Amino acid sequence: MYTHIRTIASRQNLHVLTLSALAVVSSFALGVQSAGEVQPVSLIEAGSTQIAGDIDGSGEVTVRDAIAILEVAQGYQVATPQQLKADPNGDGLLTVDDAIRILRDLSL
Repeated sequence: MYTHIRTIASRQNLHVLTLSALAVVSSFALGVQSAGEVQPVSLIEAGSTQIAGDIDGSGEVTVRDAIAILEVAQGYQVATPQQLKADPNGDGLLTVDDAIRILRDLSL
């Protein structure tokens, strides 16, 4: 009887070990396949209450915002999702035209 119980326990352990190994291998395989497909949600997609033209996030549109846009447009800086959300004309790009728009609006 003791041998019979030991055989049943051994089979159960083997089944648990097999299922555990299968679960680990499956999880790893799924993770490797989907890792390249994951795309983070940017602030542009999630929505924000960013003021159009407020590139530096100060709460108001100033000459500093125009300078920040020019730095991005000339390639000195890389635009963050927060900065792109504040794009003055809403086209998703920070260009010299956006800086001119801000300076024109500030001069009025």
